[in-house]
Amino acid sequence: MLMNLSEQLTNLESKKILHAHDALPAEIKQHIDKADTFLKDARKKNNAPETRFSMANTAGHMLLMAAIKTKGYRPTSEKGHRAILYQILDTLLPGAANAQVTLSKAHNLRNRSEYDGDDIEVTQGQLDDTIAAVASVKEEVDLLYKKYKAEHEAKK
Repeated sequence: MLMNLSEQLTNLESKKILHAHDALPAEIKQHIDKADTFLKDARKKNNAPETRFSMANTAGHMLLMAAIKTKGYRPTSEKGHRAILYQILDTLLPGAANAQVTLSKAHNLRNRSEYDGDDIEVTQGQLDDTIAAVASVKEEVDLLYKKYKAEHEAKK
């Protein structure tokens, strides 16, 4: 049986993978703004491919942080705290579900480089796919944020 997003988030909270978090719109907007900057740098052809890949990957993470916070949660700081965002991307942002595989692979590549010290070589195809996946996530997060901000302002 597939769980809906609310059930999935509640389940992850009960497992201490997520914490409840009541974010202000400004906090979420800060994630989106940082992601915009990283994505812009990822698109700059004069940057090294590894730098562009890192910037795209970071932008994707920032956008997923914004998305999860609109749902009233944030990841813990435990091992795998970033990976959980990629695992639930398809239910968190159904319109960007096609980005899940690409961003999960990018995250795994990042981890191999960062934690295992692997010398990774990013292909142009990987870079293009990652940037496109992040752009897809950004479209969904922008819509989600607009709705979240309007709901937050209506509560005032």
